[in-house]
Amino acid sequence: MKKFVTDSGLGGLLPPSFPILLGLLVVAVSRVSIVATEKSGTPMHSVQLTQKGYIQFLRWELPVPEIHEFTFCLWVKSIDLEHPHSIFSYSRNERERLIRSWISSRGRSIHLEIGGLEVFRRPIRMQEHRWYHVCQSWENQVGRYALWLDGRLELQGRSEETIHYVIPGGGDIVLGQEYTDFDKGLEEGIEGSVLGFNLLLASAFNRLDNSHPEPALQPTITAGLPLTELPFVADIRTEVARRNAEKTTRASVVPMQLAFGPNWSRKISRRDDTRIRDNAVALPLRLSVVANDTRREETPPIHRRAIIFDDSIANASGESSDAPLGLQLVKLSYVRCQLGRGSPPIGGQLMLISWTKTPVRVFGGAIVKNVGDECGKF
Repeated sequence: MKKFVTDSGLGGLLPPSFPILLGLLVVAVSRVSIVATEKSGTPMHSVQLTQKGYIQFLRWELPVPEIHEFTFCLWVKSIDLEHPHSIFSYSRNERERLIRSWISSRGRSIHLEIGGLEVFRRPIRMQEHRWYHVCQSWENQVGRYALWLDGRLELQGRSEETIHYVIPGGGDIVLGQEYTDFDKGLEEGIEGSVLGFNLLLASAFNRLDNSHPEPALQPTITAGLPLTELPFVADIRTEVARRNAEKTTRASVVPMQLAFGPNWSRKISRRDDTRIRDNAVALPLRLSVVANDTRREETPPIHRRAIIFDDSIANASGESSDAPLGLQLVKLSYVRCQLGRGSPPIGGQLMLISWTKTPVRVFGGAIVKNVGDECGKF
């Protein structure tokens, strides 16, 4: 069991964090030193994490609203899969688990858990020393979920237990560790690198109207090809409309089918012609006031400076799309990973966490590194 001794607060259990501004520097942060090397231009950045010694993770400090739907994507590379890797953790009070997504030990499966209920467990075969692009999406109207791995739909379905479940706001979003288990001295956590974590408060599924969304039914998500509906969309639309008219408390739909072109997962964009301008700005940080039907918890504001990966992009995507925002994130963050230096400029305020624009605190000596811009070969 690991023991942590620090005067940085949070109950004395967390390793120290170092708030810095990342502009044109690549910064290596450790407990005893900060080493900075000037670099020209504005490269993409990854964060290298290890759980040996101090636990290391990223934590975003921002007001989190109630969540009815979400899509998140990230690139992850492990150098040691002996222990589970937490790729998304959202919790309250360091104990109440609200969203958990992780890769099991030995890279044998990917999991999603919401409100303490396992939504899915997908067997996979992950290898060490290789970049993977992982996306997950969920919505609470009919409980749909989906998992993409390297641009390919791996799993889709519906979780009746999560229908109409609203994920409470006011929690903590963490990447690399379980924010609820520090008292256990976890060995579990990401042992490797992450890049391009983006969290969008929108699903990857189309909508029929303002109350009941329909499955995202596009045959391909290949760069340059339009998104179209499959033949049985009309049947699904009719079924959902019928149930909505009957005012049923639980909607049910035909399981969605997302068919991908056979070579789409190999079509990794090598270059991006978009002109990227650096405009690093330290945004003010504030923590939200937690409020729900049963209790109200207040956290005093903490005024700090933090790492920020920031840029400004005009017309970055170079295209307009009627695809659901979550599906756009899945597509763009994979085939055009260079957009926004890891964060596609979509979604507006629905992009709760942008890899390049949302301040993040780095705990335990994690290292921020410059990387190349070839998708999957950073």
